[in-house]
Amino acid sequence: MAATSAPGEATRNISWFNRILGPLALIAVLIAVYVIVQQNTGDGSKAEQDTKAKIKSEGKKDGAGAENPRNYTVEEGDTLSGIAAKFDVSVKRLERLNPDIDPQALGAGQELTIR
Repeated sequence: MAATSAPGEATRNISWFNRILGPLALIAVLIAVYVIVQQNTGDGSKAEQDTKAKIKSEGKKDGAGAENPRNYTVEEGDTLSGIAAKFDVSVKRLERLNPDIDPQALGAGQELTIR
């Protein structure tokens, strides 16, 4: 700072700087969160649609209209909550139908009963 500056001038400059930088930083963080959320949520991609079609073709209806149990092979990166969301069932139902699985240690290739 120059020796000739008036008292309090540096404070005014910092306040002006903070008034601009604060909202810009907030906007940048909001944009980053939005981008991350958009990348991590399914958008009905082809792979997801193919998986649903595969499960539908495996499940057959009997004469009474009740569906026989369907199976799903766990893929790399799958989580129990993600699988539950894919097939519109609750996590608790998946846990009841598959008592031998450990939700924290799902491995690729495991077979799960969906319905």
